[in-house]
Amino acid sequence: MGDMHADLVKDLETISHRFTDLSGRLTKVAEELRASGSPPDESLIQEMTISRSTFTDLRTRALELAGLLSVSTNQPAEGPGSLRELEALLHSLTEAEGRRAADEEKKLLATSVLDRILGLAHRGASDFQPLTDCQAKADALKQAIGSLTWPDLHPEIEAVVQGRHPLAELLTLVKEGESLDDDLWLLLEQEVANAFGRPLSLAAARGRIVSDRQLSRAGT
Repeated sequence: MGDMHADLVKDLETISHRFTDLSGRLTKVAEELRASGSPPDESLIQEMTISRSTFTDLRTRALELAGLLSVSTNQPAEGPGSLRELEALLHSLTEAEGRRAADEEKKLLATSVLDRILGLAHRGASDFQPLTDCQAKADALKQAIGSLTWPDLHPEIEAVVQGRHPLAELLTLVKEGESLDDDLWLLLEQEVANAFGRPLSLAAARGRIVSDRQLSRAGT
């Protein structure tokens, strides 16, 4: 969609220059028509037809992108009727592209957090059930996030990205437990216990939960 938007902006600039030039020529023709009755040149009429066709094509493409981005045009069914209205629509599309890019980044960050949860293991028990249950929830959330297409965004994404979701708090406890101050350590341990049970929170707090990579390195 980014390429579509960039092409639209470029083509709008081109047609704006063309319309400006055409406006000057039409003004001159109008003066000549009023002064001497001279009809407009055939090439000018052709240029007007081409410009109209170009505008219509640009409008159609803008409306197509608006549909893909779920942007309301607030225009008649046929779309913008002037360059100014088309310019306003492209401005709305620019803002929508920005929101879409930001939301896609959030999805990537949230998915990365959940992938790291899925990559955790227990040092002494390969089938530690509390961790298995937690990872099942992480996987379910990952699938739910991935199943939605923009502009729909899973309501838990913000909490995951900002580290306020229990799954993200578990990861913080596992990765940064020793460096956390006591108050934050206690808060995270309690939040994880509330969400996934005390056995998992204690295992994480005691350093028994590690990444697969750490476990692999320890076994070599």
